[in-house]
Amino acid sequence: MNFRQRLWNCLTCCCLLSGTVLNGTGTALADEPTLQYPIDVAAAADGTVYIADLKLPGIWKYAEGKLSVHHQASRQFRTPLNAVRCVVVNAEGVLFAGDSSTREVYRLEAADKPVPLTGGKIGVASDLAIRGDQVLVSDLETQRIWSIPQAGGEPVELALLAGVRGLVVTPEQELIVVTTNADQVRMISSDGQQKILAAGRPFEFPHQAALVAGQLYVTDNYAQAIWKMPVAGGEAPQKFLGAAPLNKPVGICAKGETLLVADPHAKDVLVVSVDGKIQSLFGAAAE
Repeated sequence: MNFRQRLWNCLTCCCLLSGTVLNGTGTALADEPTLQYPIDVAAAADGTVYIADLKLPGIWKYAEGKLSVHHQASRQFRTPLNAVRCVVVNAEGVLFAGDSSTREVYRLEAADKPVPLTGGKIGVASDLAIRGDQVLVSDLETQRIWSIPQAGGEPVELALLAGVRGLVVTPEQELIVVTTNADQVRMISSDGQQKILAAGRPFEFPHQAALVAGQLYVTDNYAQAIWKMPVAGGEAPQKFLGAAPLNKPVGICAKGETLLVADPHAKDVLVVSVDGKIQSLFGAAAE
């Protein structure tokens, strides 16, 4: 038995004792349920779903009914995607991810080679959005919204906004922002002017938002809810879904005419229809 085979047997033994499964390349995969702390979700045009998992740490891919590790990050702090917090996919299917451990946004054209875009100039990326050839970033640390070329480059400040979290780009390329501070939903024009769409504090602790059929849906971690309001504003947000099977919803994105919701405490990604039906992305009915 050569050294490589002895090493493989040792790894296999240790993983079996710890309840971990190895795939054929030696990548560690958790037992079912595989998700550990899904914090955000993004859907590509071809139907592929990417899931940022803070405790994997790394990014899962769900395609053709199968869940696999797309990128396994190191558990060592200050290494790429050790603390991945948000993901987004552009029109060409290229994945981008924000990471607070390295203060960076990465492009992942190759799953095993995340490319840094800014040289560590982003603090805590809370959400990402695509507008044209730019990646928009909400930065909790600097309390700003940044614009970064998808190819990489110097971040440009779009707006200063305390508590900034969710970002949504409308079909008209307008930017909608969700904040934990007062006047919690705003529209920001290209010249930085802000228009209030939801005044006051209708949400308890909003995280992200998604747009489907002219309606804006906002996850609320503290309220264990998803809220709904017209993207044009003028109406107070209404609670769309609350309590079970939602636990602590955080990440949300549109996938066609449905919503995908990442719930780290439920350890699941939920598929939500606009009429309120909800089930696990992985096929089981949500309880």
